[in-house]
Amino acid sequence: MIVLKILLWILLVLLGIVLFVLIMPVSVSGSYIGGKVAYSVKFAFLPVFNSKGSGIVNKLLQWRKKKMDAKNDEPKDEQAAEETSAEDITTVNEDISVETEEASVAAEEKTTENTTDVEETTETETQAEAVEAEEVSDILEQPLKPEQPELLEKTSNDEPEKPSKLEFILGLWEAADRPLLKIFKGIKISELYIDFFIANEDAYKCALNYGKISGTLYNIIAWLSVLFNVKLKTVDINPLFGQKKSQWDVSLKISLCLITMVIAGLQFLLIYLFRVLIPSKIQLKKAR
Repeated sequence: MIVLKILLWILLVLLGIVLFVLIMPVSVSGSYIGGKVAYSVKFAFLPVFNSKGSGIVNKLLQWRKKKMDAKNDEPKDEQAAEETSAEDITTVNEDISVETEEASVAAEEKTTENTTDVEETTETETQAEAVEAEEVSDILEQPLKPEQPELLEKTSNDEPEKPSKLEFILGLWEAADRPLLKIFKGIKISELYIDFFIANEDAYKCALNYGKISGTLYNIIAWLSVLFNVKLKTVDINPLFGQKKSQWDVSLKISLCLITMVIAGLQFLLIYLFRVLIPSKIQLKKAR
């Protein structure tokens, strides 16, 4: 009983850790402000990777670099010992080469004796192969029996038609429709900051560029808000007449909980089983 209780407690702890990992969000944030790029990847509140070099992955890479540098900086005594051992190996190799030469001479004498025996065996093998070839040619010259067309027609008509690749892809799309929407809605785009200053020396061109960019940008934000969960911070687009350089400042944060991926995967499996796979098998059985 005590062992069972310990195993149950271990299982509960493992399930709690798995649930914690699935519930905590994975967030990716990036920004381009003042011509400088900044990015960071976080799991819950732990920095995993960022542009400042203070994440867990960055620290692991730095530790690996230090370890590799320490391996490369070997002492000179070890190199001297390796040189002496190499000299000893060369002397041993010279002795072995002399012995191998003597053995090769003896092997050559034996091979000359074996060649005569091999020639005799090859002659007998060629004679047997010629006899087999004659027998095979006689079999091939015999006329073939005509196939019965009635049996072929029956077998071809009795076989049920298998589903094509297009039907399989359509079935997958049917099953993956709602799970994909669930994943898209689970992705949160927050802290969206856009500050554009569109400049041009010609006022007419500046006004045209301002209208094009603002129209496309607001349409993209509306399309993203349909698919994803979008929260705006500030979206500001202004024209700068009579100036050359434009200014582009953008920052956003994207987060997703892993549990939404797991739920969407289970939903996809259930829909595919009960809507696509099982009905197709029932239809095949009825056709047979």
